[in-house]
Amino acid sequence: MPRVTNSMVQNLMLSDMHNNLSRLLDYQQQLASGKKHARPSDHPIDVTRELALQTTLLENKQYIRNQDDAMTWLSNTDAAFNQMTDIAHRIRELTIYAGNGALGPGETQAIAAEINELQEELRNIANYSVEGRFLLSGLSTGVRPFGRDAQGNVVYNGNTGKVQYEVEKSVVGNVSFHGREVFQEQFSSNTLTSVELPMDFVWSGRDEIIQIAVGERTVKVRLSEDWTDSDRSNIVELTDFNRFRDYGEVEGLTLDQIAEQINTSTEMGDVSRLLAVSVQKDSASGTQRLVFRSHTGEPIQVTGWPETDLVDQPQAILGEDASGWISGEGSITVFIGNKDEVDVAIDPSDTLSSVAEKLSLVAGLSARLSPEGDRLLATAENPGVSFRLELSGSARGLFPTPSGHTAVSEPSKRAVDHSHIDFASLLGLETTLKSVQFNSDIALDNGDLHLRFESGANFAELKIEAGKTLTVEQFAERIRQVAGDWLEVVVQEDETEKGHDTSLSLEEATRRLIIRPKENKPLVVFDKNSSGYALNLGFSTALQSNAGSAVVFPNIPCVDDNMAAQLKVTVGGKDFAVKLYPDDVAPAGTVNRTEVMKQIVKQVNTAAGRTVLGYTVLDAATGRSALYSNNGESLRVVDLPIADPSFNPSYTAGIALQMGIASGLTGGSVAGDITPGPGTLRVESLGRTVDIDISAGDTPKMIADRIRNASGGWLDVNFFDADLPDGTSDVRLQIAAKDGSPVSVFDVEGNVARAMRIDNAVRIAPPPGWSPAAGETLSITVDGYTHTIDLGVIVDSDQSGALDIGDVAAAINARFQGQDIKATLLENGAMALTSPRGYAFTVASEAPVPDAPTDSISTRPLLSETDPSEVSLVINAADTLTLTFDGAITEDFPMNFYDIDIDGRLDLPELQAMAAAIQAHASFFPDITVSVSPQGVLSVQSAGGEPVALATTNIQLKEAMSPYSILESTSEQAETQPLFASAPLDVSAGPPVDTLRIRLDGYAPVDIDLNALDANFSGTLTIEELEDLPQAILDAFDLAYPGMGLVTASISGEGVLTVRSTNGAALRMSATSADFDEAMSPQTLSSATPRRDDNGSGRYTQNVVVRTASDSRRTDFFGVIEKLADAVSAEDREGLSNVMLGQIDDFIDNLLRCRTSGGAILNRYENNQARFKQNNVYVTELYSKVSDVDLAETSTKFLMAQAVYQSSLAVIAKIVQPTLVDFLR
Repeated sequence: MPRVTNSMVQNLMLSDMHNNLSRLLDYQQQLASGKKHARPSDHPIDVTRELALQTTLLENKQYIRNQDDAMTWLSNTDAAFNQMTDIAHRIRELTIYAGNGALGPGETQAIAAEINELQEELRNIANYSVEGRFLLSGLSTGVRPFGRDAQGNVVYNGNTGKVQYEVEKSVVGNVSFHGREVFQEQFSSNTLTSVELPMDFVWSGRDEIIQIAVGERTVKVRLSEDWTDSDRSNIVELTDFNRFRDYGEVEGLTLDQIAEQINTSTEMGDVSRLLAVSVQKDSASGTQRLVFRSHTGEPIQVTGWPETDLVDQPQAILGEDASGWISGEGSITVFIGNKDEVDVAIDPSDTLSSVAEKLSLVAGLSARLSPEGDRLLATAENPGVSFRLELSGSARGLFPTPSGHTAVSEPSKRAVDHSHIDFASLLGLETTLKSVQFNSDIALDNGDLHLRFESGANFAELKIEAGKTLTVEQFAERIRQVAGDWLEVVVQEDETEKGHDTSLSLEEATRRLIIRPKENKPLVVFDKNSSGYALNLGFSTALQSNAGSAVVFPNIPCVDDNMAAQLKVTVGGKDFAVKLYPDDVAPAGTVNRTEVMKQIVKQVNTAAGRTVLGYTVLDAATGRSALYSNNGESLRVVDLPIADPSFNPSYTAGIALQMGIASGLTGGSVAGDITPGPGTLRVESLGRTVDIDISAGDTPKMIADRIRNASGGWLDVNFFDADLPDGTSDVRLQIAAKDGSPVSVFDVEGNVARAMRIDNAVRIAPPPGWSPAAGETLSITVDGYTHTIDLGVIVDSDQSGALDIGDVAAAINARFQGQDIKATLLENGAMALTSPRGYAFTVASEAPVPDAPTDSISTRPLLSETDPSEVSLVINAADTLTLTFDGAITEDFPMNFYDIDIDGRLDLPELQAMAAAIQAHASFFPDITVSVSPQGVLSVQSAGGEPVALATTNIQLKEAMSPYSILESTSEQAETQPLFASAPLDVSAGPPVDTLRIRLDGYAPVDIDLNALDANFSGTLTIEELEDLPQAILDAFDLAYPGMGLVTASISGEGVLTVRSTNGAALRMSATSADFDEAMSPQTLSSATPRRDDNGSGRYTQNVVVRTASDSRRTDFFGVIEKLADAVSAEDREGLSNVMLGQIDDFIDNLLRCRTSGGAILNRYENNQARFKQNNVYVTELYSKVSDVDLAETSTKFLMAQAVYQSSLAVIAKIVQPTLVDFLR
């Protein structure tokens, strides 16, 4: 048995004492702190539980605070909603009250004013804030949510985020509403905005009815033509009362007048009740726009119809052919209207001209001769007034008298016309599809026809096999058959216009198709194959990609190969950015056209939040596709600059350009290093014009930059080079107006536009002093119809005493009132023909050629090449003028004999001296008159009617003597007939030498000495010698213009000489050699057509997409209130009842939903807060049990522990240090 030592007893006792002391201190700590545990080690499990409970209590406290804030936010929001509801109900009450038909204009205006005030009050409530935080701004709580833009419209400035609080563990709750949740853009606002127009715009089209539909309601407005069939002067003109519109006869309407006329029109329905028409003016740009705005926000449909309630024309009586009339005693008694009769006496001294003058003295009557001077035309000056002429004596042969001796006027109406109207179409407001015009049947000779028609849920497809020929009515019936009754197809006809048939002016009758849905919905029409009938017939609403060469991303050095090509797609006036990445659209290196279309549609629809675009593949093999707006809104696509700053803004990736879907005008490929300047080119749209000066060394890229900088931002100018920065590869230029209107590009000076292959005008530059010949006509075919102008019977618009190119321009603009064609007179005397509508057109000219020699000859003015204001004829030493009289008597006159000052030219006095010398040869030429006018016109007249003829070796005089077509200066290429078939060709053995002259528009003429080719001096040119002619031409141009390479020249195996300008300049050849002159006769053009880009359809010279719907915008209740005030002011009671009340109710319903949602959230947070507060009670009690001490129990334990500790001290003291008494015991 082990021995218990004294130390063991001591240690045991000491241990017990320390334990007792520790227990005593623990109780003392608990009593002092009130807590059971002072450190985790005291009781890890209990301490962990205590900490968890403590965290719960702290979290609950924060959640309760969050919910307090949330309930404050929601309570204030609910208060705002309550006020909004009151205002909405007040607006509803006013709307119902405004529908009372007994209210007058003053009362409805007062209601509208109150509604506008309520809108502002509603806006102020929507801007409610708490503690500086706006309740409806989303997460942008420091931004006032609803402000006003520059036009006064209410706009939302916040975002669509929501303020959120954590309302319990891992639970986040919304505590706010954003402005777009309360004021949802759930309503539609429909407007039609025109393209930009100049401030001085005037519409002078013919009588037209504009039909306007707003929703299911329709009104019509009459735009009347202000035409007086005379130039409103006291001078009798050949154009007076000819039943054609001529210069000075039509007064137009300004845009403000048109807007006022539409707004105040009530004849065929009160327009102001359905919509407001206003003119938006931009003084900074000098443009204005016409805006149609629906009061109720319903879609707007606009259709232009020709007037069928035809207006009376002045009645007339056309006289008989009186070329052989012999005057004598007689009279003409005039009975006009209700006026007294007037006797006009005829005596033997009268001529047809004097009879016309006498008749014109009768009040209300006008008379003149026909252009040929052989017939009288009597016309009542006032439309609808009838008159009759009783003829006696010699007067009986002047006018037709079917019965007796009385000639009676017949009623006449203005012709039905659809060729010179379409005001809305010109301005881009038309929503109805109108085809090109047809003067014959429709021949399907370009493959099978396959068309798709879509409108809302309705659709139809028309298929017709190739080779068919249909009348216009048959074609319309085919469409009706496949579409059924949802599509309206109308064949519209106009009438032939030929005036009194006394001139060659004429416009044949045509027909066209009008296509629109019977309901006011958009219409989409496009080809379903690559035949292009919808495009060429003029009613495609799609952009069609081409099927040409491969589309590539440009090779750009030092730029990421994966950089996206960027496009801008504009639908209904709203821009969308599209990014095309090579991996998406060109995985194999070459761009897949179909994938591009897919990306455009996908990205635009995603950004719009709805389906606005669609596409259809027309040819799977080539990827040719059609891109269209599903809702019929205007569609526009352009390339955007490459994103890299080194190439921005000059270069684009050109994807849209290459695919043929780029809007506007796209130029052809040209070398990147050409320098076509100097010159000036003009770019114009309907509303704007800019002239760009190009310097001599400017490259295509520099030209594109100049156009972009000069336009000031109204043009999209895109430049594409596939191999940057090579500078020598082929490049292309594309120009589009940002307002969507077509553009015209042409040269004012030089040939820059033509060289860049971007021009789309016919530029006519006749020689100085040109005047139309008698019987010369100009015919312009545009949009399917042809209008012919007799150039010998037009107005001398500038009263210069002679007809010139300026008068031709004035006549064209007067005839083409609808601005299908516009003639612009340039400062250098040239004329440019363009189409403001973007139409392709053809200009044809025809001049009569005398079948036999005539008794008179007149040259064009002999004007200086360097100074057209000076009469001057450059001569060579051996030049001669040969005059032949009556086919037998011939005399040569050496021209240098009259060069008195020996300067190598004949000025006006010297030319007049030469004429006097010829006149002096009376023995050779009896009864002739030879003269030179102050204008330099050389004239020879035979008094006895014997034929006379002139011939010369002088090239300038030869040109002035040659018949000249107005179109001769429009082609960049001239060809001869086969020369080899007539070889050898005679040339002068010299002197004088025979000359071939080549004129290049914008340059001095270049002469080629034909005698120099006659190697053996035989006086003829053999085939072998003619083969050297192209090189001689090139050498002559290189000598005159070194290194410029202005022309190319070649001769075919049959001897057809072809000379072509390299920069697009118009070119013409003439020669003094009779053989050459005869061989070159085919070069005289009979027609000219402007260049159209590769994307242009048969109707247009460029990419143009027509709209079939108004621009629809999503708007909120503030926008509804604006429309509501307009509708109330306009007293549109039907619109208030059927449309506006429903929109107000929709807003109130949404507001109640928001308020209900907010109330539910508020109630939830209140319940949550109560739950958390109750939970805190329970958790606090549990926490107290876990962590707090029981003071009574702990005090008892403390006292017990204290007693034990004291006892242990006493015991240990006895053991460790016993006393003597204890030891003795």
